[in-house]
Formats: sequence, C-alpha cells, structure tokens
Amino acid sequence: MHKNYFKKSLILACVLGVTFSSCSKQDNLQPEPAVMAAPVQSTDLLLAATSPASNLSGPGLMLGINGHMGDAPYLATSPAKQIQALKDRGMTWYRLNIQTKSDGTASSSSLLEALQSAATNGGVKILPMLYLRTLDYSKSEATSYQLGKTLGSNFAAKYGKYFTYYNLGNDQELRLLYPNKTGQNSSDYNRAKFNVVAAYLKGVDEGIKSKDSDAKTMIGAGWLHYGFLKMCESYGVKFDVVAYQWYSDMEAPAAKSPYYIPDITKKLSSLFPTKPIWFTEFNYRYKATSTTTTNETDQNAFVTKFIAKCKANPQVKVAIVYQLFDEPYKGTQERSYGILKWTSQYTTWANKILSKTFMSASN
Repeated sequence: MHKNYFKKSLILACVLGVTFSSCSKQDNLQPEPAVMAAPVQSTDLLLAATSPASNLSGPGLMLGINGHMGDAPYLATSPAKQIQALKDRGMTWYRLNIQTKSDGTASSSSLLEALQSAATNGGVKILPMLYLRTLDYSKSEATSYQLGKTLGSNFAAKYGKYFTYYNLGNDQELRLLYPNKTGQNSSDYNRAKFNVVAAYLKGVDEGIKSKDSDAKTMIGAGWLHYGFLKMCESYGVKFDVVAYQWYSDMEAPAAKSPYYIPDITKKLSSLFPTKPIWFTEFNYRYKATSTTTTNETDQNAFVTKFIAKCKANPQVKVAIVYQLFDEPYKGTQERSYGILKWTSQYTTWANKILSKTFMSASN
C-alpha cells in the first residue's frame, strides 16, 4: 500500500539535495525530482469541509472501507461488530487482505468465513485483496503463469461462492519501478521483472475465472503509476476493473506542472475508457506538526471532497477508505488512518469527525 513508498522516496530525494518546497513537511510525498510539490493546505481543505454530509450518499457510487484481518484491533473486534460499524456508516464494501497457503486456503480461513457470514447477514460485500504469495522474480514467465494460475484456481474453488470481485495483489508496481521515475511510462519499469509479474497476474486471473465463471478481477496502482496497468493490458492480462490508491498529499503535486492532473478520476477515465474504476485506498495523511483536531478536520475535508469527485465521474463505481481502525502500535502515518480511534485499547472506540460525517450521511 503506497504509504511507506512515498516516505522512502522523499527521504532519498532530500539526501540527494533535490529541491522541493519542503522536505521536512511532506512526510510521504513522492513527486518527480525538481517538481515543486507543496502539501495540500489546510485552508483549501477547510473550504471543502463546508460540503454537506449528504454529498456522501446517493446512487451511482458505493462506499467501503479497508480492514486488516490479522492485525490486533481487528482480531480484538468481533466480525459482527466490524460489519455493524460499516453498516452504521452507510458502507457496503469491506476490503480485506487475505494471505493463502499453498493449496489456496486462506491462512485464517475460519476468521474469513466468520467475517463473510457476518457480512452476508449485514448486507455488506467483502473484496478480497489476494496476496501473490508464490510470486518469485527468479522464475520464468511460463512457470510464473502456472504458479499464479494454481493460486487463483485453488482460491476460487474454495471461496468463489462468496465473491464476485477479486483484488489481485497489492503495490506490485512499486517493486518494478526504476529510481526517480513517475511510473507513467513503460520505460519507467524493469521489463524483466514486469514480465514475470504480468505472467503471474495473467495466471491468477485465468485461474480464478476457470473456477468462478462470474468473477471480475482488478489490478491496482497508485500515484502516477498507471503505466503499470497499461503494460498489463498490453501483456494480455484480462483484468476487469482498474483499482487505484490515492492519498491527500498526491492531490496538489498532480495538479501542477509538469503533470496537470487536477482530477485523477478523469485521468484514469481517459486512459481506461472501458473499465470501471474503484479507488481501493484513499485517505488523508496526518501531519506530525498538526494537532489531533486539525488532522481530523483535514481528514474529513479531504475525504468528503474526494468522494464528491468520485461521484461526479460515473465511471467510478466504488470508493474504499483506508481504514476502519487506528493502529497505534505502528509508525506515525500508519497509526492514524482509521476513522475510529481507541479510547480504551481495542475495547472501546470513539468516532473521528469523518466517522460522524459518514454516520450523518447514512441516516
């Protein structure tokens, strides 16, 4: 997920003496070298915060949220409570990271089935983000295809009755990018590694569909890495949906020179005119220099403004916030993405401003 990648890239740029507007303030942004990339200002976000909560509801766009099956806050919260939290906030999709064993069985199969049962009862759909656990860059394309097909067919044979949509892997393009490249063009990627990944993804896609004839698959990218998705299309990977990840500190740099992309939803529509678009991750990045209240206000403003962009583009079908709970044991950014915060660790939570907005819009 495109969080740590941005931070590491910016640190490298600062060390090399590349000129940005401020290396100390933009914790996770990864623009091209020499691009003036000012962070999204609180004043801009507060203007968006005046949008009524009703902008989140209505036909044409479904909302969801991310969860982590194996992480402490989720293990401590029953599946029924997790699903109820989504329902209370008008969300219909729950994206869950799923690791598998070699035979395609989910590593936490009993927990997955418990979550699926709760989701079915609650009218919520689960989007499985399937880790590519047997991917090996040292393998040939032919072997990689077979490994992917085995993983996909085994998983769909066991769980296809639950799912229609499958998210194939996460952040795969990050491992293929050459340093200081935007990811917009095929020349930005290591072609040998890409061919292995694409063969594997082709296998996963075909394996899933061999066992689940109604399956729809999606492959993701983030920032300006849509070149990876175009390469997958050219390779012959028959994915059905564009999955994308977008965070608040990408907005302002993308809109400026040399990119001129004020609305990533429109850019993706122009590149993939026949594919539905899902934002499988989006959120505001907390700033260490801001207060808790300011961060919550800015999170609410960015998310509501971005959802309005998604609603205005009929090609965008689903927008999934990252994520349900704060994870306080993780790093500065990772700990703060939740829309729910803990008042008593993993037993009692409170609503952040954004959570209250979702609840207001769903009533």
